[in-house]
Amino acid sequence: MARKKKFAPNDNNLAIAYYRFSSHSQNDASIDQQRELAHEWADAHGFKIVQEYEDAAISGTTDARPGFQQMLSEVAKIRPHTLIMWKTDRLGRDKYVLAMAKKKIRDAGCEIHLLAEHIPTEGPEGVLIEGLMEAMAEYYSRQLSQNIQRGMDYNAQHALYNGHKLFGYDVDRSTKKYIPDPNTAPFVQWAFREYASGKPLKTIAEEMNAQGLRTPRNAKFSVNMLNKMLKNRAYIGEYHHGDITVAGGMPVLVDEATFDRAQRRFAENKRKGSQRAHGMDGSDAPRYWLTGKLYCGECGSTMQGVSGTSKTGRTYYYYYCSAQRRKECHLHKARKRDLEDMVLFALHNIVDDEENVTALALDAAEYYEKNHNDTAYLEALEAKRREVEKSLANLVKVIERGVVSDTVMERLTQLEEQKSALNDAIGTENVRVSLCEDRHSIQAYFDKFLHADVNDPEIRDQVFEYFVDKVYLYDDKLVVSMWFSEDDKQEITWRDWFSLDEYWTDESPFVKGGGVEFDCFPLGSTSLFTAVCFVFAVQAAFLCLIDILHVGYIKVIRGKFRYFEKALTDK
Repeated sequence: MARKKKFAPNDNNLAIAYYRFSSHSQNDASIDQQRELAHEWADAHGFKIVQEYEDAAISGTTDARPGFQQMLSEVAKIRPHTLIMWKTDRLGRDKYVLAMAKKKIRDAGCEIHLLAEHIPTEGPEGVLIEGLMEAMAEYYSRQLSQNIQRGMDYNAQHALYNGHKLFGYDVDRSTKKYIPDPNTAPFVQWAFREYASGKPLKTIAEEMNAQGLRTPRNAKFSVNMLNKMLKNRAYIGEYHHGDITVAGGMPVLVDEATFDRAQRRFAENKRKGSQRAHGMDGSDAPRYWLTGKLYCGECGSTMQGVSGTSKTGRTYYYYYCSAQRRKECHLHKARKRDLEDMVLFALHNIVDDEENVTALALDAAEYYEKNHNDTAYLEALEAKRREVEKSLANLVKVIERGVVSDTVMERLTQLEEQKSALNDAIGTENVRVSLCEDRHSIQAYFDKFLHADVNDPEIRDQVFEYFVDKVYLYDDKLVVSMWFSEDDKQEITWRDWFSLDEYWTDESPFVKGGGVEFDCFPLGSTSLFTAVCFVFAVQAAFLCLIDILHVGYIKVIRGKFRYFEKALTDK
């Protein structure tokens, strides 16, 4: 067996250098220091550094480093005598990455020189020491990662800042706790209120951008960013980091009622979007407008719209407890029309009773006085406007000194647009504040709902969204809970309901086995189509059999008739 040849470096005075600085390398030399020491060593030993590679703030546990990969791809072409590095861990902190890299470098005839670590190149002890250095590099990396994770878990368990910035919050540097940011928190509260009241995300994003607001990463607001922000439970006081949740760990910026209204709007918009995506129009897929506010009174789960086809081929529409579909609740599916008619009846009671509307107006005034009667958002808008006006004044001074360029004029236009948007927002907010302060103004606002036609879908949606908080369906009744006061509820029992309307003869809106077979397949399901086809085939075969028997029976009757007719004639 041939003896393995001893490694011999390329016979030249060329050298390359690799520098890396990790974001977690606390006391290691910076790239500039590494470069300075590499050049000092090369000059002292007669080498010429022909190429330098660097990776800034990239961990050595990965090989996805641009400078590292470029060096490995070029070392065989340059074929230098020596690669100069600060330490072993600069090349990598993973033993497999290190082994692969060192083999490729040495296969190119390049030896490795470490400035801060001495590894003997002669004798077997060099192999042992090099292996120990590689193991220590990986050990340090894993230990550092473990320490960092331990620190982050500790921060999370104590609801401390963990490097994650949130719009609307600042950080108290002394306690590392999140605190409300007076400059942005009011805009978070405004965004939640506006979306919960029906304003589209796109419009909210455009208004925030027009007012000069930016995300914590200094980017413009987008629909996706607002979608995530308005679903973030941190704003109602929940601290989240990984699998750790701390209730009450964040300052509350948004009350839970407003947060829940926003989530219901998300659920409703998602359902509508799903129907549009499947090409369903109003006739193909009637709107389940109770979705998002209809709950099972027995288990508290949401109720969803479902549809299916009976044996006759007719399509039926129902509301179904989501837990019952998982066999976790006993509540039966209920007819869509029945439930919606009952809620419409409750809405009629609201808008047709002047005393009722007045009482709700007063409840609303008290609710707004308690939850929204503050000027934080208005003050934030005015502070933002003062900031923009100051920037405009400074820019005007620059222009007066004769400094006029495209950049200056573009910035001037941007500031003017921001000021205009802020003026509009301040005007709108002043009107809202005046309404909250004046109960008579709120009463005048609610007067528009008095005797409103809730059979009109658009008006019905406004009344339903504004007045109704939740609808609970029980085995024996329907309970409509008002939005502004927990004491305002309308309870409709099946006995009372069916005694009011002469057209109703059933005992409840529920379907319990028997007469109508409901398959619960969604519209368009291939399983449903197969089942319906089978039913029609059986029906067709049955009708054919009846026709055959019917024809035979008629022939017998006609034969008997002719027999009696002949007998009478003979007499």
